Amino acid sequence: MQATLEDFFKSLRGSDLEVHLNAQVDAARAVELVGWSDRMLLKNALGTTLAKTTTDRVLFDEAFDRFFRFDAFQKPAGSAPGAGQADPQGADQTNPDQPKDEQSQTGSGGPGGCQGSGGQALSQLLLSGDSVALAKRMQEAAREVGLTDIWFFTQKGYYTQKIQQAMGLELLDREIGEARRQTLAPQRLADLELARKRLFNEVRNFVERKLSLYGTAPTRQLHDDFLQSQKLSNIEKRDFARMHVIVDKMARRLAERHSRRKKKRVRGQLDFRKTLRKNAAYDGVMFETFWRSKVVDRPRVVAICDVSGSVRQYARFLLLFLHSLGEQLSDLRSFAFTNHLVEVSETFESLPVEQAVDKVMQAVGGSGTDYGQTLLDIEAQLLGDIDRRTTVLILGDARNNRGQAHAEVMELLYQRARRVIWLNPEPVSFWGLGDSEMKRYAPYCHIARECNSIAHLEHTLDALLRTHSASA
Repeated sequence: MQATLEDFFKSLRGSDLEVHLNAQVDAARAVELVGWSDRMLLKNALGTTLAKTTTDRVLFDEAFDRFFRFDAFQKPAGSAPGAGQADPQGADQTNPDQPKDEQSQTGSGGPGGCQGSGGQALSQLLLSGDSVALAKRMQEAAREVGLTDIWFFTQKGYYTQKIQQAMGLELLDREIGEARRQTLAPQRLADLELARKRLFNEVRNFVERKLSLYGTAPTRQLHDDFLQSQKLSNIEKRDFARMHVIVDKMARRLAERHSRRKKKRVRGQLDFRKTLRKNAAYDGVMFETFWRSKVVDRPRVVAICDVSGSVRQYARFLLLFLHSLGEQLSDLRSFAFTNHLVEVSETFESLPVEQAVDKVMQAVGGSGTDYGQTLLDIEAQLLGDIDRRTTVLILGDARNNRGQAHAEVMELLYQRARRVIWLNPEPVSFWGLGDSEMKRYAPYCHIARECNSIAHLEHTLDALLRTHSASA
């Protein structure tokens, strides 16, 4: 039973319900108390120890019902007794003309039999319709071949065949071969062949259910890893919802990592200068002590994103990432442009992040990209608000359609801002080629780097938060 419980824990992880070691220990103790005989009592005991939130309980209930599902080899409703089933009297479905000694040998471990681990031949179980024994043997075979390790749909055929073999398929096939040679028992041959087909269908369905139970989380993780390293311009629309989930998880991970560096007094680090200065009036007797404090200056960020067709996808996920960070940024202003600068901060304040991103992508557009005009707009609308606490984060490919670059505005930004960071989706080898002005803008950036995937964005924003914390 311990193996069954461990398999159940694995199925919970496949359902995106994280089960920690202490919860597993509590669950095992609960099972020892309530036992396995009462399904509802078992479900409630396990649910109490393993599901900590309402969301977790929903996932747990679904996984429990799928894992403890015992409908394999059940007799179809309304089916007549016959091939693969026992008749109401339990009579053996053999040919009456077959000699009794051959009947007694068939399916009982004699010549042509397929003796199973339970002392009964697989053919005998199939023909008698003993669903309980068959389901038990299938579960044992599944554990023997390691079915809980199934990840991919391409493994279905492999595990289906391995489980059948572990149940006694080889001896069943041998028995079918003998029945074909014995022309006096055509009905038994038909029954055995039908039973074999039923065995295959039941095992295949069982494997498919286990794939959906165990393989969902690993497959999703592989897909998520692929999406994180994939160029954002190549992300298909059907993957947007999953990408939003990935970005949200990354943002929460960054927020948790950097929220630990909050302003706090560090006891044990005495500020000697301040203590001596404040107690000078008491002849050096330290009536008042002062302690060093660590202050984290959360970054003020101005995000300026090109939302033209060539870099629209990158802007979508940068804005999504920034606004998902929440309180880790003390002040965040967002701007979008193609040929004119448009502030979109209010859109993010009034709508959920995903909806705001979609609205910005639809609303801000125009003709060809004009970085020169956008920089002039920055000088007119924004330059006065930028100081030594502000980080300017620009996302764009710097392709200006042969217009004026106005790099002098970038120089002003460089002089006034704490940092200017330019994220360019194009490889560094493409900078300066054709109508790219990146080589003219890069000298006025504290950081200019290639950034074309979610993983790149995470590293950049992690460095942004870490640098501010370290320099505070």
